Amino acid sequence: MLGYIFEVIKDEISYRREWARRAALPPPARETKPSPAEPSLGMRILSPPTGPTSSTAPLNNWSHPFGDRGNPLQQLTQLADAQAGYYPLGRNGMWHGGVHLDGGTTGPDALSQVRCLADGEVVAYRVPEHTPLSTFFPEAGGTLEAPFAAGLVLVRHRLQAPKIDGSSDDPPSLTFFSLYMHLEDWARYLTDPALPRPNFWPENPVLRVKPDVPDRMPGHPEQRGANVRHNNHQGQVIDFLPVGTPVTISGNGDFRKLENSCGPSSLLDEEGALLGYVSFSLLAPIAAGRYRVNVIRDPLIVREEPDVRSAKIGELQKNTEVTISGEGEFRKLESIAHYISFKSLQSERKPLVFDGVVVLDQPAPIKAGELIGHLGRYQECDETAPQQKLHLEVFSNDDVQAFFAASRAWAQRLPDTNKTWLKLAKGTPVAAHQDRISSSLFPIWNHDNPRSDSDLLVPKSLLDGLPSERKIQVPTAASGKTYNWYRLDDLLHDADGKPLNGWVREEVGVTPWVSPWSWEGHEVLYNYALPQLSLSYLLSVTGVLGEESKDRLRERAQKWDKGRMQTRLYEIIDRDRNGKMTADELQGALRVPALAQALAQLVIFSESEWNYRQSKWDALDEVLGHTNSAPILNWVAEKQRIKQLSWWGEVAGKVGLPKEGMVFHFHPVGLLSNFTKIGRLINVEDFLRQYEQVHTMFLPGTPSLTSQSRKNLEKIIIAINDFYELAPQGTNIYEVSYMLATVRHEAYHFTTREFFSEKPEVGSYSYFNKYDPVLAQSADLRERAKANGNVEEGDGYKYRGRGCVHLTWKNNYRKFSKLLSFDFVSNPDAAAKFEYSIPIMIVGMSRGLFTGRKLADYLNSKKVDYVSSRKIINGNDEDVLIASYAKRFETILERTSSLRVEFL
Repeated sequence: MLGYIFEVIKDEISYRREWARRAALPPPARETKPSPAEPSLGMRILSPPTGPTSSTAPLNNWSHPFGDRGNPLQQLTQLADAQAGYYPLGRNGMWHGGVHLDGGTTGPDALSQVRCLADGEVVAYRVPEHTPLSTFFPEAGGTLEAPFAAGLVLVRHRLQAPKIDGSSDDPPSLTFFSLYMHLEDWARYLTDPALPRPNFWPENPVLRVKPDVPDRMPGHPEQRGANVRHNNHQGQVIDFLPVGTPVTISGNGDFRKLENSCGPSSLLDEEGALLGYVSFSLLAPIAAGRYRVNVIRDPLIVREEPDVRSAKIGELQKNTEVTISGEGEFRKLESIAHYISFKSLQSERKPLVFDGVVVLDQPAPIKAGELIGHLGRYQECDETAPQQKLHLEVFSNDDVQAFFAASRAWAQRLPDTNKTWLKLAKGTPVAAHQDRISSSLFPIWNHDNPRSDSDLLVPKSLLDGLPSERKIQVPTAASGKTYNWYRLDDLLHDADGKPLNGWVREEVGVTPWVSPWSWEGHEVLYNYALPQLSLSYLLSVTGVLGEESKDRLRERAQKWDKGRMQTRLYEIIDRDRNGKMTADELQGALRVPALAQALAQLVIFSESEWNYRQSKWDALDEVLGHTNSAPILNWVAEKQRIKQLSWWGEVAGKVGLPKEGMVFHFHPVGLLSNFTKIGRLINVEDFLRQYEQVHTMFLPGTPSLTSQSRKNLEKIIIAINDFYELAPQGTNIYEVSYMLATVRHEAYHFTTREFFSEKPEVGSYSYFNKYDPVLAQSADLRERAKANGNVEEGDGYKYRGRGCVHLTWKNNYRKFSKLLSFDFVSNPDAAAKFEYSIPIMIVGMSRGLFTGRKLADYLNSKKVDYVSSRKIINGNDEDVLIASYAKRFETILERTSSLRVEFL
């Protein structure tokens, strides 16, 4: 026993000595003064003390792990709905360096795929072959085999401030890591072949039949799959492979030779050997051992035995290639060449190893929003069923204090356009809303208005997105002052924690706007407390172990309660310090935007929970009352689970992390929120501003952009945002660029010089006779009209081109009536309105409903072919011109949207 205690003490002394070097100076006080204009030498960002310096490219894009495009404050407050796993305390009262996202925070339907937080590079991952199990012992008796998803991905990123025009100075940067825990096992991918696989898994020679292939099994039209043909030039169908069938292939071209079977399934026995015999005289030699079926008209019969009287078991088409064996007239079939369309296959990726952590020799680049993996099953000892939850974590081994100082100094040199957060300081008056308030009758502002009780940073994207009736711009008065009023609900609160709903006033040039690079409100705390202190506090305040345990735990509980992290939590949540500080109090505070934001601004230097040290967890035995003679079996199982989930020791030294596990932890959603460009897919105001600058450059002689054309374009961008609000991963920058290019071309009303117009196709009534079943000049035109649903006189004019793609013909109006649940046949003019014409365009171009060609045919992972994309709408009419438009829109969207730049 003495030796065991000595080892524990020795471990802790060694551990603390190592980090005393990095914490020789006391933690700095919270910064209250502005940073100096220029960084001193002391502000220099230090290189990571272990491992090689990262060459990771600076990130450009961010993405919520589940595609949430709510405003940044909403993304923080919805974390209160997680079942557990808050930052920086977990339900167990102990330090928790990340956040949990589960069915409560996102809704169960949104948990299908985990996406990468930001551009970076995957440095390590772990995929269990099967999800491991813990054996727990419920109070009701018996045992519980509880799964705990152990899959993980670790991504390295580099955050770098924007460069300053005209300056050669290097911007400050920070290397950080994002961690994704509790991911799915390999068995899930085997049982669901259609499940997409991460691109950082290596490819292997095995491909699988895609889930969206067009071919259908004969007699079973509900069964998709791929036809197998007898040659590589669109030959006869001789077999069918269902979706998910694994194959290996050889060759090049549209059709590739199947190598994993020796012939069509109809001629294979149970062990996969080829059956049958063929007449040697009807074969022509090609090369050594290979022959081609040389028949004139009828197929070559395959017989069960080498006898002309034997039963027919199949047939081979002319020019089928075979290999044979034996002698005589009938030879044994050894292989039959058969081919499959390469487009019907998808690559199969597979982890290098299972269960252990893979540290990549060459990190794999990954983009924001790209697939990380899928959530696995995780069950605690007190849960009746497994849950799905993502543990998301962000941490850095760089000197964050130095980075903050350098970044704040840098922010002072950046242009004002980088200031994207409006600071509503504590004490901001809130004027109650009255129905009479309008742009001509302003809210009443006075010192008697109730005031907010905390600082709050409000993102520009949220203010830009307010409806017109919720924001008022007051013209500059004689005093020279200009004001903006915003009606905000459920954002500010008073001293009692009650919401303050109403109008707040921005005095332009006085009310501060801040840059994300100023790290307003962020502070660094240092947490060296061991888990037994925090657990003692939780057990003490909750009384779980009974009154007699409080005396035993009191000293350790008090140490935790007086620690710097706990003290700061009291300052944010319970300033009077008249309560207790547990995960329940933290959860309540997360529902208040200003408090959730303040918690998200805490950067905490602490040991990673994934750095396994047995002594750290064994030290909790005494706190819990676990002994060898009176064991707590669930605690024994939990410690084994902790050990299996840990990974730090396998990875740290190979990727530039300290082996001791002490790093700076950021609130992951808080960091994302700080730098998210926009609240929606496309930032409307930024897009319009960028477009106005280049409008006349699209084509020589382009008329200037009128106010009406600008309003039209604004409506279009808003409609695109609205369409993709519920499916943010449903498109990418290339598709939207080409759709906007199409609108610019198709919806130009040349008689009024109005761009992006809702007006229908230009022409007199008689101009549209060419679409009419009665008035058209030729029989061919009249038949064409009828074939497209125009069957009554006047239909040519009635169903003329409208909307973003100039929807024409009654059949198309009828088709989209069914798809969009609106009667365009009776109300054809509605098809011109952007609220309908944008969905018509997106659905039609995505599904190939206009010409049979769709966006994915030309815009995919193998090519971005804007020129050929014109075939989706109208052959090759002005294809090069519209392609040039698409490139310009792509450039604008790169700067003003969070659209994906990769293909899923």
